Amino acid sequence: MGTPPANLGPLLDERDFVFRAFALDGFRDRKANRVRPRAYYRSSDHSDGLSVGLTPRDAVNQLHKNHGYCRLGVGPVHQLPHGLEVRIDTQLAGHALIHNVPAIDGTDEERLQATRIAGDLARLSEVMTCDHYQPGESP
Repeated sequence: MGTPPANLGPLLDERDFVFRAFALDGFRDRKANRVRPRAYYRSSDHSDGLSVGLTPRDAVNQLHKNHGYCRLGVGPVHQLPHGLEVRIDTQLAGHALIHNVPAIDGTDEERLQATRIAGDLARLSEVMTCDHYQPGESP
């Protein structure tokens, strides 16, 4: 986990919220209106962390297709016992990253920790919509 990559800026304020896009249909359970842990799995090719937006628009802006989005409080993320940090991305306006999330495709120990963290993040998340979110719409 260690030192944040150079493109990571300051920590977000504990009172802030960030937004995670449902890039895949399986990231949310529409019937139960809840976020599935797989929405927070980080693959090793995303070395900086998990992408989140500062607004719903920012969360979906880089995606060709989305299946809605959820909201996540920064304070509760920082309070988890995993050493997670929600930091501004200095390279992309409106973008932040949840740093220190182990890769789901790492070692057995990393996968176990990644699964625990993903479950915790999913429980802290609030589904905002399970429908495609068009950036021009009101959140």
